[in-house]
Parts: sequence; structure tokens; C-alpha cells
Amino acid sequence: TLSFAIFIFSIMSVGTNAFPPFKIGAKRFDESNFYGRFRNTLIQYDVTKMAYGNDELEQAKQLIEDYKNGRKASDQSLWDAQELLQARCHPDNGEIIQPLLCFAAYVPMQPIIILGLIWPGGSALNQAIFQFGNQSYNAGVNYANKNKSSVMTNAELGQAFVGSVGTAIGLSVGMVKLGQKLKHPVVAGSAGFVGCVGAGWASLLFMRANEIRDGVDVKDEDGLVHGRSQTAAKEGIAKCCAARVIWNIPATGVVPFAFAIYSRSSFNTRFPRISVPVHTAMITVGVAMGVFPGQALFTQNSEIAPSALEPQFLNCKRADGSPVRTFTYNKGL
Repeated sequence: TLSFAIFIFSIMSVGTNAFPPFKIGAKRFDESNFYGRFRNTLIQYDVTKMAYGNDELEQAKQLIEDYKNGRKASDQSLWDAQELLQARCHPDNGEIIQPLLCFAAYVPMQPIIILGLIWPGGSALNQAIFQFGNQSYNAGVNYANKNKSSVMTNAELGQAFVGSVGTAIGLSVGMVKLGQKLKHPVVAGSAGFVGCVGAGWASLLFMRANEIRDGVDVKDEDGLVHGRSQTAAKEGIAKCCAARVIWNIPATGVVPFAFAIYSRSSFNTRFPRISVPVHTAMITVGVAMGVFPGQALFTQNSEIAPSALEPQFLNCKRADGSPVRTFTYNKGL
């Protein structure tokens, strides 16, 4: 699965080998258009970034610090260092995200889970087991990549985990039961998709409920924090929910029906032993085709106008006394 994910990634990454003049804190490609965001997403979610250890991350941090202090380095080495840190370190506090919980791991981690979720003829118990595993992993990813300006207690974390896993199992098992009752293959085949999307939303809402309650930091054009906004938090989570619909469509919405067609083919009848590898390959392609475009829908550091926020942000001033025209916040992933 990992090898095939790297192969798919290498194909999709064609066109990301350009290195413009380096800029601290920026993205290599234009974030104002989808294609630029898509290429930046490919870079940040490069599966090979999981292989870098703490020593390499510290070296990357040192290279950037040396550059800030006037030491020269090539644009390529600086972009490589900054993009490694953007992929493996949290943007709010700079803490290292464990390899399996960063989004570079998302594509190679998903196929085995999804294979269990959408396996033809899978029972309600099958859905319950794999949704438990899926949402346990997703809860860890959502927590590791959430906005860190709002802190969760251990009790809140436990409640969020139980809520997201319970929702996932309830939705997916319910769809299987409904499909069996109606004897409708489309309804039953949609169990994985409905379970993944619904549970993804639930996981976001449960794991990031404190953001909705407390708000997230909003910054002006100079990076100065002016307070926490519940409105920005809600917008960020809504964008993440929309992205999860998009990225689940190919792998859990389309693949089950594509594989059902393949299963009835003469080729599958002749070579039944390769059924699982073919299914896994379909899922891996589906995950890659969904996750990268889905994450490219919105920028991670989103912009929002003062007029769209709470009243206390309407007349904020920058350090030079000029009015704040645009706030930014970390929407999370």
C-alpha cells in the first residue's frame, strides 16, 4: 500500500519541482487559485516526509533560523526545509506532529481501513470493527492537527473520542441494516461513504468543540493576535467538513460500485487471487484523487474580513495605527 501510494503521489506531483525566490512563512505556489493550492497540498502531503526523524527536523529549523540571521542558502534548500516543517510541525506552536498523525501519512494509512469498510457483502459487525479503527485513527489526526489556541482537557478528549466513534458505528451499521431491509445494493454499498463522511463531521465537531465554544486566535496582516473568534472557528470547521465530503467521494462513494462491476468481470473470474490487490489499488487511487483536491479547496491559513467577525473586531488597528482590513486564522486540516 505504501509503495503504491508513493507511486501515485509521484505521478500527481509532476510540476511541483519549481523553486521561486524563498519567502519566510509563505507557500511555494500561489494560494489564491485552486491549482496553486493543489500543488502546495501535494508538497505538504508528500508521503516521504514521514521518513524524516527529529534530527532532520531540527536541522531544518536551524537552517531557517540561520537564514533569518543573514546566512545565505539556496532557494531549493530553504523551501525544502520550510516545507518539511510545515508538513511535520504544527503551525500554531511549532510542535512536532508524530509521523502517523501528520497528513503526509493519510493516503497510505487509508486503503487498508477503507478496504474493510467497503468490502462487498460486509456485515454490520464488519462495519462496526473497521469504523472503530477508522475513527480512532481520525480522532488522533484531528486532535494533532486542530487549532491549538483552544486547549482540550483529558475529559473533553475522552468524550470527543466516544462521541465520534459512536456516531461512525451508528451511521455505517444503520446503512447496512437499511440496505438489507430494503434489499437495495446501492443503499448497502453506500454504508462506508455515509459512515466515513458523517463520522468525519462528528469527529471534527467533537474533537474541536472547544474551538466553537472558546473561539480561535485571529491575526492581523502583521501577525498580531487581536483575540479569539467563535465565528472564525465555525467557518474553519465548516470548511473542513466540506473538504471531507469531497475527499471521501472517490474512495468510499465510487470504488464500491466500480469494484462490484469488476467482481462480475471475466477477468476477475479468471484471476480471483488478485481481487484484493486490485481492490486495494482502486482504493489507493480513490484516496489520492479525493484527499488532495479536497484539501486544496481552502487555504489552511484562511482570511476573513472584520465585518464577518464579532463586533469587537470591527475597529481593530495594526501596529502602525492603520485599520485591520483582513484577519487570518488557522482553520486546521
